[in-house]
Amino acid sequence: MKHLILLAAFSSALLAQPRRLKVLLLYDMEGVSGATTYRHTTVSHPAEYGEGRKSLTADVNAAIAGLKAAGATEIVVVDGHGSGNTAGPDVLEDQLLPPAKMHYRDTPFDIYMDSYDHSIDAIVAVAMHAGAGNRAGFLSHTYALADVEYKVNGVPFNESMILAQGAARLKIPLLMVSGDDQLEKEVRRNLPWVEYATVKHAVDRTRAEPFARDEVSRRIENASRAGLQKLAQARLPELPGPYRFAVTFQDEPQARQAALLPAAELLADGRTVEIRADDFEGGYRRSRRLIELASAIGASTAAFTVLNTEPNAAELRVKLADRLYARFLGLEPPPAAPPAPARYWGAR
Repeated sequence: MKHLILLAAFSSALLAQPRRLKVLLLYDMEGVSGATTYRHTTVSHPAEYGEGRKSLTADVNAAIAGLKAAGATEIVVVDGHGSGNTAGPDVLEDQLLPPAKMHYRDTPFDIYMDSYDHSIDAIVAVAMHAGAGNRAGFLSHTYALADVEYKVNGVPFNESMILAQGAARLKIPLLMVSGDDQLEKEVRRNLPWVEYATVKHAVDRTRAEPFARDEVSRRIENASRAGLQKLAQARLPELPGPYRFAVTFQDEPQARQAALLPAAELLADGRTVEIRADDFEGGYRRSRRLIELASAIGASTAAFTVLNTEPNAAELRVKLADRLYARFLGLEPPPAAPPAPARYWGAR
């Protein structure tokens, strides 16, 4: 009898244990409530970037509070922005509310396909933005700056949709998104079951008007709490394959460069490159390669434009040519010792 009583007490204690509920919180930065100019989102402008980080941390903490109130026992945070800050994540990590912790790895990983595994029960996305092709969304783009449209099977895709579609492979639902009022329209149209917190008004692609801090925090906390409370009724996106990823670039040189990817097709408009895939993940990863190839052209064009406006442009062009020949002839100094092992926290 004594053993039976102990067993019953042990069973009751197990039943009283809170259910483990692990949530991935991925954040971007263009959809931060206080980001009203691109300068708030890039480390190249330290003063404005510092303000953007504070606002981002407040948005993320509001989501953490809502998730915790809804029963989350573990919250993993991934940097989905990549401001150029190589010293640490864009969020102020030491100010994150418990039980949230940054996710680190020893090797690079794709934020939309590799940030989660079967241990994750649900995902929320904070500070997101409208997709490429939305002419009114603040800093609207999809994945990078080089593409002006990004479509899958003819449907304009934003990064929240990529995240939701990618996570659906593992049956993990996207429960909540925050961002501007233009992204809200896209989410309502394509992921209508997802809770949404509108944190600012997009005046156009260059400017946004933020809402009051207290109101923003209330909206994000309420939306994240409501999303997790409805986990049992959560839905997954349904976009059956095969898939056509069509990426339209800023100009024809970018598109021609991207079309060098094997099996990529340059379409008749001269700026759109299409790839086909049987599965979403494979198509997405190859679309990234398209964008990376095109971005190299955009970066070099911008660099030469800036160089040519400098008063010593002629001298700089000579130095550049000499450096290229040094590489060609093997005359460059030996590379520096490899840096200490890095940690990766998401987009870098």
